[in-house]
Amino acid sequence: SHLTSAGGGTGDIVKFGGSSTTAGDIYYLKTDGTWDEAQANAVGTSTGSLAVALGSNSTTDGMLLKGMVKLDSDPSTTIGNVVFLDDTTAGHARSTAPDTSGDIVRIVGYYYGNSGLIYFNPDNTFVEV
Repeated sequence: SHLTSAGGGTGDIVKFGGSSTTAGDIYYLKTDGTWDEAQANAVGTSTGSLAVALGSNSTTDGMLLKGMVKLDSDPSTTIGNVVFLDDTTAGHARSTAPDTSGDIVRIVGYYYGNSGLIYFNPDNTFVEV
């Protein structure tokens, strides 16, 4: 039942960084060990370690590295389709690959419906448009 709310998740979870987060948004791990919102329009925020925030603080609530999770924003695609990191809104996912020059195309998971439920498993590879 906890997969019905943004940031509800089950899987591989870590708790560190002390960063303020928005439940259900996608974050990248910064070199200082804190988290910031990922966005596909910049190499530095989209090619490293990604996680979905499970609450308002990365240490208290945790960050899901891989598993089932409810996103804050629904990428609205067909069940089973790939979900990409968004290039227009930080922390969000989308149903189509970014296509602007300099954008990073990176699959972050697969859509399972329920208004934003995905299997979050970011691909280790990416392509720059």
